Amino acid sequence: MSKRRTAGEGTIGQLPSGSWRAQVSLKGRRLSFTARNQQAARDWIRKIQAQIEQGLTYDDDRTTLSTFLEGWLAIKKNEIRLATSEQYRWVSRLYLQPYLGKIRLKDLSYGQVQNFYDQLATAGKGVRSIRVAHAVLHSCLEQAKNLGLVARNPTEFCKVPKQNKRDLNIWSEDQVMKFLNFVHGHRNENLYYLALATGMRRGELLGLKWQDVDWLHQKLLIQRQCFHPQGGGFVFQPPKTNLGRRAIQLGSGLIDHLRAQLYNIDLMRKISRDKWQEHDLVFPSILGTPQGGDNLTHEFQELIKLSGLPSIRLHDCRHTAASILLSHGIPPVTVAGMLGHSLSILLTTYTHFIPGTQDEAARQMDEITSSTEVKFNHQG
Repeated sequence: MSKRRTAGEGTIGQLPSGSWRAQVSLKGRRLSFTARNQQAARDWIRKIQAQIEQGLTYDDDRTTLSTFLEGWLAIKKNEIRLATSEQYRWVSRLYLQPYLGKIRLKDLSYGQVQNFYDQLATAGKGVRSIRVAHAVLHSCLEQAKNLGLVARNPTEFCKVPKQNKRDLNIWSEDQVMKFLNFVHGHRNENLYYLALATGMRRGELLGLKWQDVDWLHQKLLIQRQCFHPQGGGFVFQPPKTNLGRRAIQLGSGLIDHLRAQLYNIDLMRKISRDKWQEHDLVFPSILGTPQGGDNLTHEFQELIKLSGLPSIRLHDCRHTAASILLSHGIPPVTVAGMLGHSLSILLTTYTHFIPGTQDEAARQMDEITSSTEVKFNHQG
């Protein structure tokens, strides 16, 4: 294998197979990675060198999964959204470290990982929790494999429970109107109107600012979500995907509700006086700061109980909006755009709400084939 050293970035060499091997020295141990081409090898070295600068360490054969996982999470935090980072840490603290943390990284086997998943299932942990734990562990061990610290990623061979497709829990149009009539005059009345009419996510509603309202064209620009990390405070972060950054067309009725909300905020400012904190939010707390997501969810559940309506989650307002729009013949591509979904996800989730799709298909095929004469042979 011919080798050449790149400036301060380790060594890169081409293998007889045509692949390229990159190597970096870390505290006397040589980490290696096989890449398809020279550029990929260089990219790997740059990434590893950056991670070493951020604190990546490896103490020979004694490193446990817990130690490596902590380092990996610290580095990963800079690459993912804060909400995702907190979820990873929560899963690590609650499941991965208690069950597998003391095992040395090089000793972790397929059987131990599979037994871990089976134990979680036996303990009654939800399918989603197990799948998130698997995703975190797989990604962590994939990094260890890329570093040359383990020969194979044992999670690749494990079976995790499949996510059961849950029935959507939604309200009918009559139930939507009953709820909106019930919350008339409530301080979050306009928020609930917007949630049920547009299908916006909770974080999008709480992060909505007046600068996002296009009064002239009657549109909302969805550009951020509000997230409350553990330990207090709040952060505004961009939508999770590019599709989440979108414009939603509003009808005159919703524009009227937004104008009413402007009036409400003027009153809130006057009442709060010096305690008011200006964040330009459309649906702030009484002090101008973002409302707590959990507080809003709790409030929604209390209002449902008082109204006598069937219980749904706040997120189910999103499903309710989609189902009503589709049942009224709004094109799926339009609904997908409003929700910030891909068309494929929308069709997978809500196909049964699209009226008469197979009936129309059958009618069209009847017309196409109607020239074919149907003959019946009668015997006897």
